[in-house]
Formats: sequence, structure tokens, C-alpha cells
Amino acid sequence: MPLLVLKMYALVEHSERDLILNSVDNSAFCAAVMILLGAYPRLGLDELQNFLDLSRIQKVVGTLCYTGSVVLLCLLVADLSHTYSSANNTSIVIMFFLVWPCYAVTALLSVGFRQFPNNNIGDSYPETLALAKDLIYSTLDIFSKAVFAWYTCSAAFGKTVFAG
Repeated sequence: MPLLVLKMYALVEHSERDLILNSVDNSAFCAAVMILLGAYPRLGLDELQNFLDLSRIQKVVGTLCYTGSVVLLCLLVADLSHTYSSANNTSIVIMFFLVWPCYAVTALLSVGFRQFPNNNIGDSYPETLALAKDLIYSTLDIFSKAVFAWYTCSAAFGKTVFAG
């Protein structure tokens, strides 16, 4: 993700002082921190399953990590949107990163779903949840990667698609 963020800024001419996060390096650092913050509750606390059974510190730290990750994601999307607002062919590239918050919404819905004991069968991960998440993440990946490839090809060959 940090390398993708660096590439996104490299594809458009911009001024460092116009960035919300002040520099491209700060944006890449925020992307790395965002991933780490989201990984702890996702992997370390098993998506905050059985939230009521977690210790107070785990509840606070897990919730703060998820919240911090989502806030950093929103900052990155806002910064990229601001940066690309003056670029050529903005519509298609903005479509690429405007789906990123959908990944966070999916993860948070998964956390919410797992809080209800009747949705969990013992200690196993609910199959319907795993299937739903796989389908949603795959659809988002297919859409965003295809749009990014389309944008990259358009930029490489000088063709404007969905200019706006």
C-alpha cells in the first residue's frame, strides 16, 4: 500500500505544499501505519470476536486501532482526491481509490456480524461470512485494479477516457 500511494503521487504533477499530509513521504508512512493499525484487531484480536470477553485494554486498543486505521484511510483518500483534482483524466483515477473505504466498511461489518453469538459456530469462522467477505473483496479488487490498469494505459498512450 505505501508503494501504491507513492506511485499514485508520482503519476500526477503536484506541489508538496498543496498536500493535506504535507508530503508524499508522510502519505506513504500513513498508508503503512494504516495497515499496521488495522492488522492488530483483525489478526491479533480475531476481528474483535466476543468483544465482551476481551479485557478492557484489548477493547480500547482494538477499537482505537480500527478507528485510527479508518481515519488514516479517509485522510489518504482526501489527499489523493485533492491532488488529482487538477490532473487530466481525473474521473477514472478517482474511481480507483474511492472504492478503498468500501474495504474498511466490509471489515467493520464483519466485526459487527461476529459480535452476535448465534452467528458463530464454536471457535470456527462462520463460512457465510468468509464467503461474503471473499466475494466483496474480490469484486472491489477486480473493479479497482481494472480501473487502475485502464488509467495507467490511458496515461501511457495519451488517450483520455471519461475525462471530467
